[in-house]
Amino acid sequence: MDHHDLKNFELLKTIIKENDVIVDVGANKGTYTNFFHTKINGNGKLYSIEMDSQLSNDLKIKYSNDKNVIIVNKAISDINGNIPFYKGNNHTLNNILGFDTSYRKTEMDGYIESIRLDELLKNESNIKLIKIDVEGAELKVLDGLKNIVDKVKNILVECHFQTDWDNIKHKLLNEYNFNCVNCSCDVEGLEKIDENSKMAYQCFCTKKNG
Repeated sequence: MDHHDLKNFELLKTIIKENDVIVDVGANKGTYTNFFHTKINGNGKLYSIEMDSQLSNDLKIKYSNDKNVIIVNKAISDINGNIPFYKGNNHTLNNILGFDTSYRKTEMDGYIESIRLDELLKNESNIKLIKIDVEGAELKVLDGLKNIVDKVKNILVECHFQTDWDNIKHKLLNEYNFNCVNCSCDVEGLEKIDENSKMAYQCFCTKKNG
C-alpha cells in the first residue's frame, strides 16, 4: 500500500455503503478487496477478480466464510474466451499484453479464461464502484464494460501507458459519460480531468447525473 492508496481510501470511504456492489479488478494480494470488505460489512456484494491462480487461491481461502465475497480467477478484457497470459518480474505483475509497463517484452506462461465485465456483471442492476488495476490492460477492461456501463456509478482506474491515455480519457468522459478527477496528483483537492489533461496515474470517475 502506498500514499496513493491511502488517499483513495479516504475518498472511497465516503462513497461505499453496506449494501453496495463493488468490483475489484486486479485484486492482487487483496489490499483493496480487504478495504471494500470492511466497508460493506458483511452485506452487499464484492467481486474480487485476480488472474494469478496463486493470489486468487489465497483470496479464496481468506474469504471462504464470506458468502458475499465472490473470488474470480479469470482475466478481464474485451473478449470472452481463452487468451494467453505473460510473466511479469514476479507473479503479482503477470498480464495479458506480452510486455510490461516499461514496454519490455515478456514471456508467455500459458492460457487463461478471459471474460468481459459486461458478461460477468450482466445480472447486476446497480454497481457502486469498479476499481481497475491491471498492469496496462485497463483500456481492454474498459472496452469490455460497454454494455453495462449505464449501471456503474463510479470507476477508479490506474493508468499505465501514455499511449492509451487519450483513448481512456475519451472513453470515460465522452462515450461513457463520466466526470473524472486526477486523484493521484499531490496538489490540495482533486484536479478535474478534461480532454486536454495530462495522464493521471489514478483517476476517479463518477457518472454524470448519477
